[in-house]
Amino acid sequence: MTESNTSRRRGDQLQNDIYAATYRLLETEGYSAINFARIAREANTSRSVVYRYWDTPFDLVFAAVQQRMQQSEGVFKSLDFDRGSLRDNLVYVGQHFILESNNGPFRLFKMLFSEMINQQERERTGQMLAEATGSNIKIMDYVLQRAVQRGEITKFPPKATKLILFEQIRYTFMLENGLVSHQKLEEIVDHVVLPAILYFSKQ
Repeated sequence: MTESNTSRRRGDQLQNDIYAATYRLLETEGYSAINFARIAREANTSRSVVYRYWDTPFDLVFAAVQQRMQQSEGVFKSLDFDRGSLRDNLVYVGQHFILESNNGPFRLFKMLFSEMINQQERERTGQMLAEATGSNIKIMDYVLQRAVQRGEITKFPPKATKLILFEQIRYTFMLENGLVSHQKLEEIVDHVVLPAILYFSKQ
């Protein structure tokens, strides 16, 4: 690709093309395939352009995964989580969270943890996890607000209880090698999440 062609892709479009190439390599070949020369070739640009935006391959991978997580969060928020009852809403949220964990950028998130080599990278990855947690809480607040309006609960539970559904799915996801069955999801909702929410509603 000539420099003149490269220059026509500026700003967000150029970065998005580089992110797409990075994410594609992560999915097909893993973190070890990521280097600036390979990314530049896959994105049809020059290494100097890649170096202009990111200092290290980890920086690029971090930004690419974060971008996909933000896109997935936008899709997640656009869903209608009101399925008629608190229990059905929790199952519905869990189903979509499992889908994102299996197919979305969340399954690549663990790559970042395995590649962290210094405190700064740990802090940045922890920040990304905090952002994901904030998104989980917003979704749960929406579900809980509907439950309050229907008279199923009287008040919101604490933060730790709001996150139980997502944390239990993540734990099962790791324990079962990425497999969380619908039966297991219903067990999590019926025997852990819903009782905890109802308990705090009665306090």
